[in-house]
This record gives sequence, C-alpha cells and structure tokens, in this order.
Amino acid sequence: DLITRTIPTIMPTYLTHGAKWLLVLSCAGSALAEAHPPSEETEECEVYVENDLRLAGASPDAGRVEIYHDGKWGTLCGKPSMAIAQVLCPQLGFGRAIGIFTIEPKTPTPNHFSDIHCQGSEKSILSVAIQHGERVLDALTLRLVSTALDPYTPKTNGECGSSSSVIMAPFGQKQTQAFVYKDMIGPWLEGRTKRLDEVMCRDPEANMEAIKTLHQDGLHWNQFGFDFSGASSSSSSSSSSSSSSSSSSSSSPVAGRSLLESRRAQVLRDAYLSSNAKIFWSLDHEHRYPKDLEEMNPAAEAIFRNLSRDGFVRIDDFGLDMDELDKTANWALSQREQKNITVVLDDGACVMARPPIPALESLLTNETVNQAIRGYLGQDSVMHGYKILRLSKRMKGADNYIAADWHHDRAGRRLKLFVFLHDIANEGGRPTEVANGTHNLVYYEFEQYATSRYDDKFIQENFDIHRLGGKRGGGFIFDTNTIHRGSPFGDHKRETIILEYHNNYKCPAIHALGLNVPCPSGDQYMLARKI
Repeated sequence: DLITRTIPTIMPTYLTHGAKWLLVLSCAGSALAEAHPPSEETEECEVYVENDLRLAGASPDAGRVEIYHDGKWGTLCGKPSMAIAQVLCPQLGFGRAIGIFTIEPKTPTPNHFSDIHCQGSEKSILSVAIQHGERVLDALTLRLVSTALDPYTPKTNGECGSSSSVIMAPFGQKQTQAFVYKDMIGPWLEGRTKRLDEVMCRDPEANMEAIKTLHQDGLHWNQFGFDFSGASSSSSSSSSSSSSSSSSSSSSPVAGRSLLESRRAQVLRDAYLSSNAKIFWSLDHEHRYPKDLEEMNPAAEAIFRNLSRDGFVRIDDFGLDMDELDKTANWALSQREQKNITVVLDDGACVMARPPIPALESLLTNETVNQAIRGYLGQDSVMHGYKILRLSKRMKGADNYIAADWHHDRAGRRLKLFVFLHDIANEGGRPTEVANGTHNLVYYEFEQYATSRYDDKFIQENFDIHRLGGKRGGGFIFDTNTIHRGSPFGDHKRETIILEYHNNYKCPAIHALGLNVPCPSGDQYMLARKI
C-alpha cells in the first residue's frame, strides 16, 4: 500500500508584491564579517518630533506604518488602498508603493489615527486621518520601492511620459545578484528592460492599468517569473478594478485560469516573456489551472493536493520489493564498461545507470500514484523513463554536479518521482532541496541556461527551503518547474531511482517547434508509457 504524509500548509515566503531584492541588500558583506569585524558600536540617542513616520518590523522596504504622537509611537489604521499608499510613500522617503495590507501588531501598540481614506493626491496623511476614531481597523502595512534603489526606472520621453513607471519591474541591473552567472545576466536584463519599455510605451495608460489590475487581483512576481496562484476567487477577467487589495480572498484555480486567459494578461506575455516562455505559458496553463479533474481515491487526492499547493509531496513507502531493486542497482552501477547502461562523471563523483528495472512494475501500475499524476499533468500523461543515480563521497560541489546549483529544469510543468534505495538524511545525506511553492512560476525566459541558475545565498535568504530526505523504500514526487537543487554536500553517498512524467503532447510539441529543451531527459531508460 502507498502511505502518504500530509504536509502542513506553509505560506511561501519567496513571492511578494514587491522587489524582494531590497531585503538582500541589507545583508551585503556578511561573508566578510570574520575578516573585517565591525567597529565598536556607540549608543546614540534618537530624537523624534511630533508626527514623524516610520516603518516598523526591521525591514528597509516593508513594514507596519507608525506615527510619533504625544511622545510615543502608534499605528495608523484604515481600509487598505493604493491611494493611501501613494500619500504615505513620499512622507516615508520612498518613490512609490507596490502593496498595502493590514496586520495586527505582535506587541501591544497604541492606535493614534483611524478611518483613513485618501484620494491619493493629498500632501500629508494627517489631512485625512481621524484621531482616535471610533472605528479602528488593523494597522496599515506597506511594501515600498525606494527612490534610490528602484530596480527599474523607465526613461521618460515625449511618447510615454511619467505614465510608463512600472509597478512590476524585475529587470533592473541590481537583480544580477539573484543569479549564478552574473556577467551573462547583465546583458539579458538590459535587453528585457528595452523590451519592457517598448511594449509599455505602445499604450502607456491602458498597459499600466492592466498590470495594476492584475496585481490587485492576485498577480505575484519576483526576479525569476510571475505567479497567478494567489488569484482570488472573487476576481475575474471582466471585473472592474478597485483600489482595494483582494489578497484576503481565497485563491482559486478558476480565478487563476480567468486571469491567465484575460486580455490584460496579454500585456504580461508581450512585455515580460521571451518567445519560448510564451510557448510554455500556452503548454502548461491548462493543467496548472484545470477545469475538470477525474475522481480520485483519498490517497491520490492527498498527493495531488500537496503537489498543487507546494510543488512536492513526500511518500513514506512506495510498497516496492527493495531487495530486488538493490540487486538491479548494484549490478547496473558496476557496469563501467557498458556506456549504453552506465555513465561515470568526474572520477565517480556522479554515476548514472539506465537498465530495465522489472521490480518497478508495481509502481508503474499503482493507480493511486497514476491518478495523482494525471490530475496534475492531465489525462494524457506518460512516464517517459527512469534511471538510477548515485552521488558519491567524491562530490564536493556544483563543479561536480550541474544540478547542485539552484535551478528549474527549463521544461515547464513536469514531475519526477524519487525512490530512495537507502535512508537519506536531511543533514549530510545529499538530499534534494526545493523552494516551497515555486512550482507555479511562469519564468520570464527559457532560452538561456544562465537565466535558470540561481545564487545560493539569495535563495537561502528569500525562500522557504525544504530538504527531501527519508527512509529506504520511500521518496517523493515533485514538479521540476520548482526552484530546486541536488545538495552536493554530505558525508555519505546517495542512491535513488528517478522516474520522469510529462503530459503526452508536451515533448512532441517542443520537438516540433525546435526548442532546445530537455523533454524528455535523455539520460534515462526510455519507455514513453501512458499511465
């Protein structure tokens, strides 16, 4: 029997309605702390004046808005709107806001002003605040873009004017810090910025309104791509936009599909996506936000729901004959002279074998697994092949193993299933690591390898990381569109069997279009077996 572990819901921390890179700037230089310790810190007495504003929460670009009044700091409260944000941002020393929401203070904080309503043109928030209003809402919280650190400021010209200021700006030169190959990324960012300028300037008012409305209806973005999975069930492609945030509504596949197919979304396609990225948008979105699902048994539905929510699901026991699998793996990994079966890389740091494995038959016909995969990839799903992979003690880092860099597989939505041939520890066991919730990202580009490889420090500091270790005979299923890596560091070898699944039409379409994309992966024992 298949045993599943339900994973608690964890809200992804990787996506925001703002420029996450600003958070990283505050940590620059930490690696040099031991060699260059800071000078002795001296205490200074801070001086505040009546009606000073600040962002609370220890983040330079986001936080709860507080005002200094009657000798103490307190909150501003009201119904969140971008109009309020437009008034607050200049007073806080920022260029513009890219999100506003409400949050309860973690520690008791007095409320100074409530029932705030703005048109957006007021010079001061005090002109619209009601002191100690009877109707007190949660404290207003902003995410801002600093004037000095704006990741992208379009050139103002006679055609576009100031209306070309973009709230979704992932292509600024400072974004190179999020990637491994920074020198290669710089020219790409410059080219994408020019393309963004060109598209937005065709119809500045309409295009800016389209992006703004999608943003309010649940569009999230970061340096690598954007995501509609936060779309609220109350939003639709034909609904009129309001300045109030809809992020508190529940997310919905129907809403996500509605936004993705809306006319507004065409602006996203044209302005932000490369040619190949547009193709993957078309190939994947139908299954990312399905209209209908086949009926599943409870275990299959649990697997499907975890995959849909997090991009991965752990399996405690696949019910396989592990002794038979061990015999096949031990034989195959020793066939160093048979290149059609076994490939040895970097003096044995990585060994891959692709023999036929009869003992996998019970997994290939397991209807619980197959139902979950069909739900995720579509009814016409295939298991393309499998391989045995060993990461040995000789592996020391990404130089030995290309998958040791944080990346996505440049194949869009597809699944890999890992079977553990022995216990794999999360510490020292070289587990696969995933950035939770990144499976629904629509990446800006698929053409260049460099745009799919991400900086370790950046990923560790900005994403919720899960290590997928486990017991012999168990394993996991995950979407390779997720930002992930195979950890190259450990005290022991790691041996797994890896199965690969796609929708049946995807790889033929990719081949017909001549895309340089690994679909399916070429290092497998090929089956192309419909499930």
